[in-house]
Amino acid sequence: MVSASQLSNPLGAQVVLDGEVPRTFTAKAREVISGGFLVQISGATSDVGSQVSSYVASDLQVIGAQNSALCNGIALNNAGSNEWVTVATRGAYLMKTDSITSGGALVQHNASGAVGNLLRSNTLSGTAAVMDERPIGTAMTTSASGTANFALVYLNV
Repeated sequence: MVSASQLSNPLGAQVVLDGEVPRTFTAKAREVISGGFLVQISGATSDVGSQVSSYVASDLQVIGAQNSALCNGIALNNAGSNEWVTVATRGAYLMKTDSITSGGALVQHNASGAVGNLLRSNTLSGTAAVMDERPIGTAMTTSASGTANFALVYLNV
């Protein structure tokens, strides 16, 4: 479920640079998605087989990114549940920051739509495998922490 306090840009996805070759895919929204939300793939296992003919567009289903280790891109449009949404995987976007964001640093998301510097995890879980946070892009500008601050982030997911 998407956080009630989603920190994404209130103006939606604000594309600054797309490299003149937008990298997008179309997916079905499994819940209400607003433009500017970071999203992750969600769905059943074995959605596709070994042949291209096994793939249909509705195999890709997205929800708001709720886990800092999972992100497939940024929603470019609003979509209701079971509606189509375009997701960008590359490009520079104005994004809210939840912590200090340093120009040139790898950034991660906080599972509520904001970004900050990717910090190294020092947790040891014994024998249990745990997914670690992953970078979703690089900060192109610097920002202080706070829900009213933004940074230009070049996504690369």
